[in-house]
Parts: sequence; C-alpha cells; structure tokens
Amino acid sequence: MTTDLLAAFLIGLVSAGHCMGMCGGLMVAAGLNSTRPILTAYYSIGRVTTYVFLGTLFSYFAHLLPSHTLPWLKVLSGLLLALSALYFLGWNRWLKNFEQLGFPLWRRLQPLSKKLLPIDSARAAYGIGLLWGFIPCGLIYTAVAFSLGMPNVLQSALAMLFFGLGTLPAMVGSALMANRIRPWLYHPKVKFVLAGIMLLFAGTLWLDAYQNLR
Repeated sequence: MTTDLLAAFLIGLVSAGHCMGMCGGLMVAAGLNSTRPILTAYYSIGRVTTYVFLGTLFSYFAHLLPSHTLPWLKVLSGLLLALSALYFLGWNRWLKNFEQLGFPLWRRLQPLSKKLLPIDSARAAYGIGLLWGFIPCGLIYTAVAFSLGMPNVLQSALAMLFFGLGTLPAMVGSALMANRIRPWLYHPKVKFVLAGIMLLFAGTLWLDAYQNLR
C-alpha cells in the first residue's frame, strides 16, 4: 500500500510542468499570489477534494465489476503510468489527446467558475479549487486510472489524495515561489530519476497483475 501511495504522489509531482502551464497562469490571474497565501491553501484543498471525489466515484463503479477484472485494471494502470513517465521525459505527447475526454464536462462547469471571480474569500478560493479540479488534464486521468488498480474504494481515495499532495509543489509554487521551484522541477537529473521510479512502479503493477492472472 505504501508503494502505491508513493507512486500516486510521484504522478502528481512529475505533473509540475503540465500543471504550471495549464493552471499556473489562471491562479495568478485569479488573485492567488504571494500576498494571499491562505487563499492559495484553500484553493489547493478544494482541488484535492475533487481528486479524491473522482477516485472514490470511479473506484466505486469499477469495484462493481467482476473480481477477475481487477488484474486488467492494474495492467491499464501500469500502462498509463509508463506513458506518463515517457511524457514527463518529452518522449511522447499522448496526454494531449487523452485530455480531450474531459472537455464536454469542462464546458459545462467553466461558466460556474466565472461567478467566483475575483477570489476574495476562503469560500471562493475553495469553490474555484473544486471546479478547477475538473479541468481536462491527462495526468489527472492517469492518476484516476492508477487508483482503480487499488484493492478497495478507500485505498483508491487515498491514492488520489496522495496524487493531489504531489501536485502541491507545482501549484503552490506557481502562486508563491515559481522562480525558486521551477529550476528544481525541470532539472534533467530530477526528471530522469522520477520517471525511472514511475517506470519501476509500472513494472510492479504488471508483475502483480501477471501473478493474479496465472
């Protein structure tokens, strides 16, 4: 279980560049900057709440399927984890196409976020975090798919919680200390080490699935 949570955390951590590009500008534009750190905290809590909700929801329905499908979910989780590691290294761009799946829902939710702007209260910051947790993002979908390989709904929810915690350095850094955190997150050696660990976790999932399918 600890290994699975660490893998989920790493998925969030390696999403740094993707998160900064997609949401970093939105956060600053919405007023989530260094002068209002408490609002950034509420925003992050709201976003992670959505991730946990997504993991719980999809895991609930996944576990209604016959038990023999669980190993195949692990195979899928490992595949997406491996592809995310390659994306992190810049070796494929599959996430861009994957993100198209969430645009129909996002088109319905996006107008709601405008009603919360400008962000001038904890309630508004938390609400915008809840909504922006649904922004189409291939790495969020990867994390959800990874969480489906967990043995029960609670562990799936915990996996998404740790994924959300992994995104905090990028998202909080975007608003509070982007100039300090970017060089570390983009350092080639750091990227290779994190991607290598993710590939190792993917292999562990495949091995576990293989043993269950024998």
